[in-house]
Amino acid sequence: MKKLSLIALFFVACSSIMAQSVEFTPIYGYTFSGTVYDYYGTFDVKDDVTFGGLLNVEIDQGLYVELSYQRINPTLIEERPLVNLKHDIGIEHYQIGAQKEFKQGQVKPFAELLLGTSRYFPRSGNNKDVWRFSGTLGLGAKVFFNDYLGIRLHTRLALPMEFGGAGIFCGIGGGCSGGVSFNVPLAHWELGGGLIIRLPN
Repeated sequence: MKKLSLIALFFVACSSIMAQSVEFTPIYGYTFSGTVYDYYGTFDVKDDVTFGGLLNVEIDQGLYVELSYQRINPTLIEERPLVNLKHDIGIEHYQIGAQKEFKQGQVKPFAELLLGTSRYFPRSGNNKDVWRFSGTLGLGAKVFFNDYLGIRLHTRLALPMEFGGAGIFCGIGGGCSGGVSFNVPLAHWELGGGLIIRLPN
């Protein structure tokens, strides 16, 4: 995790040298999660509030590198035969990606794609954390009051992925192909927003 953080910070620092503007956005919202079904039973992650922060560095007109951190503290209901347990857990998303604005002016609609990792952990006890590769798709709009302040409204879908395996297959004729299989055990849909603090170049 430390290596990922250092790489992300180095990338943003290098990008900021040529940045046209930088935006800091503390965010707050509400996340709708779901239920995971497996051979042992069901694991229901309850909906809860989301908080975190974003750093956006503009590298071209309307194109940003975004560094994102999100935290959720939901309750997990575990149901198995003769077992019904409640756990207090934490979920964190550490991601970096691109954001593209589609219009200049006071109101700026945007779309974004981010990749990174998601961490699932108990908020009490000594159980091990679970890390998953994850991606996030987002849509939203920024509304600016002036050159320095604005608000951001967005909807984002975080998709942690569980890899099932990978392989490379070669035939007698010399042709080869490869593939990776994975599934999305749980999706997190967020509605949120935040106050944008913008530092124009």
